[in-house]
Amino acid sequence: MSTAARVPSPVRSTHRSFFQIERPAFWLFVGLLVATGFVTWSQQRVFQQLSPSGWALSWALVLIYALPAGALVYVLDLYERQPPSVLIAALAWGGVVATTLAGYANEGWGLVVSRVGGPAFAARWTAALTAPIVEEALKGLGVVVIYLVVREEIDDAMDGFVYGAMVGLGFAVVEDVFYFMAVFGGKPAGVWRGFFLRMVANGLYSHVLYTGLVGMGIGYAVERGGRTSRGRKAVVLAGLATVAVVAHFVWNSPFLDLFPAQPWHGADLFQILFATSVKGLPLLGFVVLALALARRRERRWLAGMLEGETDGGGISTEELDVLASPHRRRRVRRDMRRRAGSRAAAVLHRLQREQVNLGMIRARVATDDDPALIAQRALCRSLRLALGAMPGAASAGTGRPAG
Repeated sequence: MSTAARVPSPVRSTHRSFFQIERPAFWLFVGLLVATGFVTWSQQRVFQQLSPSGWALSWALVLIYALPAGALVYVLDLYERQPPSVLIAALAWGGVVATTLAGYANEGWGLVVSRVGGPAFAARWTAALTAPIVEEALKGLGVVVIYLVVREEIDDAMDGFVYGAMVGLGFAVVEDVFYFMAVFGGKPAGVWRGFFLRMVANGLYSHVLYTGLVGMGIGYAVERGGRTSRGRKAVVLAGLATVAVVAHFVWNSPFLDLFPAQPWHGADLFQILFATSVKGLPLLGFVVLALALARRRERRWLAGMLEGETDGGGISTEELDVLASPHRRRRVRRDMRRRAGSRAAAVLHRLQREQVNLGMIRARVATDDDPALIAQRALCRSLRLALGAMPGAASAGTGRPAG
């Protein structure tokens, strides 16, 4: 292979590991995780001893839900993939720190509700009056701590949604195991009933969406490179957090209670699905709309960052048009694979990824001659030259050298 066709070696990744030991927020995270981890571990040990088969089944079933849910959240951001270590930290905060602290806080506020409203009122309203504010505040705090540890990784609303949803997913997993064991009896038959109610019927409308919205608001509030005023950012953050809390409140409250009387049999299962849809579908629709708007905003932001780079050799105007559309990016790569083979398609994929990183770096640096920006431009140019030297690879908008 000629020198021009050699694929450049990777430079330092623009992503950060979660292990930022020089930042105090990292040690705050570690301290809270260790302290609450003992509580979580002790609780799981008790469940395992009470019903080994029920406990094992519980974890198997929550993983059936969590793995595809986590994969879906992971691929939501079409322009960049978040670092695995930070995603794991988000899951850990939700599943260990937030669940443990929320358990103590909900219990305390539940006593207040019982004393003020009486036992009958508390039985109907405690979950609605305490959990939404307590849990969303604690889960949202996790997104804030993650931002303080790796603020380079939360650039916009979409990043915030991904991390918030991961925190919510961790919370949902551990909370569901608790319900399977403590509320549904812990035996396999009870675990299966809990699985249907909390994951099959409720799975689309749970903590993933609530905290995803809170995280989206945080991501919007801390985004860089835009012209949004602080007042607007505060309003959007407060609005999205309020939607999450209100949706959580409605879900936990007696409002719109269309569930059949227990015990449930046969056709009652369909009524349960209908009842959960009535409460949950409006929130799901709102989240889908919010994600669509966040994705469009992200696309405009990336284009704005890279428009100034079309004269610097890092990206051409044709490549920018392709890069702005995830669908076109995939189509161009398929075409490249068909014409020039898998290796050329892989180089093109890497070129597109590094061009996205070019936009991210441009948003973070203060000047156009920053060394990191210059190095990223050079990497993109070298990738384009390597691609253009491959037989059958060079074409307009994909591998043709600019200018």
